[in-house]
Amino acid sequence: MTSIFQRYADDEPSELRIQMPQRVPATNVSHYPIDVLVGHWEKYLVEPSSAREQFPWAARFVMGMPVPTWARGLEWNLGQKSRFISAVWSGGDLGSYLTNDWYEQESGGKALAENSEILVDGQQRLHSLEEYLLDQLAIPDAQGQPRIWSELGNGERKRFLSTIFTHVRVSSGDEVALRRTYDLCAQGVVARSFDQRAVR
Repeated sequence: MTSIFQRYADDEPSELRIQMPQRVPATNVSHYPIDVLVGHWEKYLVEPSSAREQFPWAARFVMGMPVPTWARGLEWNLGQKSRFISAVWSGGDLGSYLTNDWYEQESGGKALAENSEILVDGQQRLHSLEEYLLDQLAIPDAQGQPRIWSELGNGERKRFLSTIFTHVRVSSGDEVALRRTYDLCAQGVVARSFDQRAVR
């Protein structure tokens, strides 16, 4: 083993065929403002019963998106939700959310096949957004006063909704591949302890 970095090997042995794990399935990345996500959610809010007919197998809906039964439940505590919404306001890195574009109509009826259009990853973040927009979560303003969404003026609302939240999409009818992708995406927002913070 060498301690000197080399971008590529000088002499690559032809018989050496090491392959690292492959990305499955392929992804498509879009950098959309939160406003696009909210527009999708608003359509769901008009007629949630229609979504339940289309996705009868969904464990729940988050921001109008069906969540598969094999995804974990809503786990974030109040502190984690608040930190995520504060990150939106402060322009921090929001990570991304991942959906599956694949869908297949079940024969006869409005229902789509299981795992169609599901939210694969990002459930905790999107649920935090949903709670905040429904006034179920108060976030401190610049003076430290907890504020709910309905208290804000349109200028601040537009600033929030214009924040980019990366949308990653896959397209697969293979539940095993989707479950593997879900497991690879597992992450959370964990607060640093006081002694680990850069600003105290």
